[in-house]
Amino acid sequence: MGIVDLIVMSIRQVSRLRRRYRSALIGTALGTAGLITVMTVGDSVEENLGRNLGILGSATTVKATIDYSQFRLGDIEDVRRLPGVLDAAPAVFHDVRMISHGRNVKYGARLAGVEANIFRVVYLPLAEGRALSDDDAENRRSVCVIGEAVKKALFEPGESPIGQSIHILGIAFEVVGVLAQAEDPLFAETILLPITLGRSQIPEMFPIRKLYIVPKNWYLVSDVHQRVSSLLHGRQPRYGHTVTYDEERIEVMKKTVDTFKFFLYTAIAVTLILGGLGVTNVMLALVKERTTEIGLRTAVGATDGAIVSQFLCESLMVCLISCVVGIMTGAFLVQVITMSMIKGAFVYGVFFQSVLISVIIGIVVGVVSGVLPARTAGKLDPVVAMRFE
Repeated sequence: MGIVDLIVMSIRQVSRLRRRYRSALIGTALGTAGLITVMTVGDSVEENLGRNLGILGSATTVKATIDYSQFRLGDIEDVRRLPGVLDAAPAVFHDVRMISHGRNVKYGARLAGVEANIFRVVYLPLAEGRALSDDDAENRRSVCVIGEAVKKALFEPGESPIGQSIHILGIAFEVVGVLAQAEDPLFAETILLPITLGRSQIPEMFPIRKLYIVPKNWYLVSDVHQRVSSLLHGRQPRYGHTVTYDEERIEVMKKTVDTFKFFLYTAIAVTLILGGLGVTNVMLALVKERTTEIGLRTAVGATDGAIVSQFLCESLMVCLISCVVGIMTGAFLVQVITMSMIKGAFVYGVFFQSVLISVIIGIVVGVVSGVLPARTAGKLDPVVAMRFE
């Protein structure tokens, strides 16, 4: 019997006995769909988190500091091009003795010259107003975003500072935003202004000595830390660079996510195993029901190998059909979840990788599930089988 005839016969048998295989088909299909969905959507979720890592706190931010020199613009661009780096935000700081609004005065505050991307890299939520923009930096506008403590000191309760002016070192700044509570309490005492304005108008804010780097996801934080350290130390080996991140919190996050993934993939594996066991049980029952058929085929010249091949091919066909159904279901679920919840496009490379893995698992499950029934059928004595009723 040729391979084509074997496949056609197996498809016909599975179609004829589809009700018997129904539960096994559903179990294997659900396991396949779950595997594809978890792999593809999980990767999209991590990628999406990579774009918003600031919400996970400062643990995901790599901080680079130089004390006796400064970061050049070329250094910052090279850091941004490093593998695994999503973005990098330079910052310049200067402590001032006094800021004022009308008769209200606050003694002691921190100025921070920043680029617009600082609100994404460090995650500085706004209570009201807007963040600084790239246009503000390009045009060196005298605008600022103030912290909570600055607002309370300069403005009356219930008074909105948006659109009003505060005076710092003789320069009038229009308040365009107010920070909400940030993880770092120092930002409550901080006034954020465009880095171009700070470097051009305030001499103490010219040298860039602080750099915040955010990786694409938390698994890359350690790698990014090492790459940034190597790059910066290689550029200015005579000056001390400090590159830090919160290693303990990163490890806690990794363990939490890995534990969740472990239980999720374990559930999928159990579903696939149960589906394979279902195929095995159904086929063992079919061997008994088809004993006369097996005996007749053996009597007319079918070899043990042919009998074994037939049942193995049927088992394999059941699992491959389940895989096809699971792949279509998984693709639909991935599309729905990605579009409705993640609000983005899923990664096709990961999707096709999950499909390939699902097909391989389906083949393995099909072969393993069919081994016992196939061997049982191949060992039947034709004389006994012909007498069986």
